[in-house]
Amino acid sequence: MMMIASAPFRLMAALAIVSAPPVAAEGPPRYSEDAILNGTTVAIASQQLCGFRVDEPAIRALLAAKLPDLTPELIALQLRGYARILPTLGPEQRQRHCTEIRELAAAAGWLR
Repeated sequence: MMMIASAPFRLMAALAIVSAPPVAAEGPPRYSEDAILNGTTVAIASQQLCGFRVDEPAIRALLAAKLPDLTPELIALQLRGYARILPTLGPEQRQRHCTEIRELAAAAGWLR
């Protein structure tokens, strides 16, 4: 029988993936396509907590183009999960998370 990981575990695993360091490069950080795709819903969910705005239509268009099986319902489910988890971060975790996701969003061209 296949076991399905609990939703909080999957969400925390996704946060850990997004927190992976950028690919080494000269100049601003460059991220792999996988890191950028993993950061899409995290960036949307982090806006209020971290005090920045992202181009949600651009992110949703990227998801539709690259991950057509990721339905709007699944995106909404991810966002609800992050909305529950992100406020539980301690001050240091929150600062680290916000710095990392802001860098990823800027590298992806999503910051407004």
